[in-house]
Amino acid sequence: MANTEYITIKNASRKVLQRMRQIGIDKAQRLQEVQKRWDAGEYKNADIVQL
Repeated sequence: MANTEYITIKNASRKVLQRMRQIGIDKAQRLQEVQKRWDAGEYKNADIVQL
């Protein structure tokens, strides 16, 4: 997966803005789920590669 840091969209339509917002919400939810599982000790023998 490519690591994209910044995206600029000029004159974005409402649909594009809604989709970008949804992508951000989905990512935050995934990260929260991973954090919960990490705190619960579900990951064993894991190495952290990037923070």
